[in-house]
Amino acid sequence: MCAKQLFIPLLLIGLVSCGSNHEPSAFTEDPPEHETIYQLGSDTVYVTTEDESNEQWYIYERLPFWFIESGMAHELIIEDKYRIDNRLNPMYLEEDFNGDGVYDLALPINEIASGKVGFVIVHGKTNETFIIGAGTLIEGAHSDDLSYIDIWRINREKENAPGLDENGDVNPEGPLHTLYPSLKIEKSEVGGGLIYWTGEGYAYFHQTC
Repeated sequence: MCAKQLFIPLLLIGLVSCGSNHEPSAFTEDPPEHETIYQLGSDTVYVTTEDESNEQWYIYERLPFWFIESGMAHELIIEDKYRIDNRLNPMYLEEDFNGDGVYDLALPINEIASGKVGFVIVHGKTNETFIIGAGTLIEGAHSDDLSYIDIWRINREKENAPGLDENGDVNPEGPLHTLYPSLKIEKSEVGGGLIYWTGEGYAYFHQTC
């Protein structure tokens, strides 16, 4: 057989095999896409694009690993009543608020039933939760809804000035002396106060109007 006669069958075989690469796939649609959040022991936590919003994925990605691993927040819900939200920067704060030598976690939340806004402090050593605002009025606080707060940070001062009362006079409570770091919450250009550990729970100390 001459080289020309051999070339034609080989060319036909090549065309058939190339054409087979364009046959329809057995799958009519792509499989569901997932974003892996964390590997927890033998379990992998996923967020599915159909089930979770981008905001939920964003929050899960940034929460401390020890809190995720504790299983306290299923689908961003704590105690079946409060939803973690992403309204403040930074999204959460970590500090030893009660002086037991282990970092605690402060998170912005809202009460699902009422929509009232506040915070939860989770003790890292015991996983005990303390609700501040979000429908719960703590000692010294003026409201159980802290939706007006737009600034928060850790305060490590041990002696804290009281600021002014509603009349512009120095608060008669005098300065606040604390043993441990506290949580400073404020409304821009207005002021706020401190959330601090009393030894039994958390209280609010007003500083400015």
